[in-house]
Amino acid sequence: MVALSTTAIVHISGKSFPTPPVAVPCQSLNWFVFPSSVVFVTQKRKPVIVKSSSAGESAAETTATEVEESENESSIEAPEGPPSLISALNVERALRGIPITDVDYYGILGIPRGCSYEKVTVGYKNKVGELLSQGLDEEELSIKMELLKESYAILSSEEERRMYDWSLARSGKPDSYTWPFEVDMVKAPRESPPPQEPEDVGPTRLVGYFIVGWIILSFALSIALNR
Repeated sequence: MVALSTTAIVHISGKSFPTPPVAVPCQSLNWFVFPSSVVFVTQKRKPVIVKSSSAGESAAETTATEVEESENESSIEAPEGPPSLISALNVERALRGIPITDVDYYGILGIPRGCSYEKVTVGYKNKVGELLSQGLDEEELSIKMELLKESYAILSSEEERRMYDWSLARSGKPDSYTWPFEVDMVKAPRESPPPQEPEDVGPTRLVGYFIVGWIILSFALSIALNR
């Protein structure tokens, strides 16, 4: 049997079959036999990710700005002021005759109840001077200074002081009701009234003279007509 030297060439379009067929030699017949099944290998397309450098930079700038703003806000926090006595809970306690606080603000400043606001300021300054002259350590001095500041803030405010005085009055006499403004013992400064301008009585006199003259004239005319 003569081996054939002719080789069959199969032209396959690259668009339809990207992978060329594989020829399998046959030793017994010296033939190149093509397999009946052709395996096509396809490659998966990798997704292309396009990153925008400007978007990343803007996001980084936004994050940095937010961090800076949060740091600035935390560093500019205002210190908390003294506690306020005006609240719904304290009003309810005062109505029931329960003290809203156990702190004697008048005693801390060394001033009597019902004194003027000027005496509150004087008492606060005197107590501050006494504390500074005692030579206390820093911690104890800070605690006592906070009490003085709280007492001054309460007693120098008209609303806070009225609330505090009302609580003292209600806790002293829980059986009798007291209106908050009844305990407002701080009186307005008494000043002499401003001098009044002299009243212009000229027009009033003219009107009076006219009325009197008209009455006299009417009587005279009535007598003359009756004769």
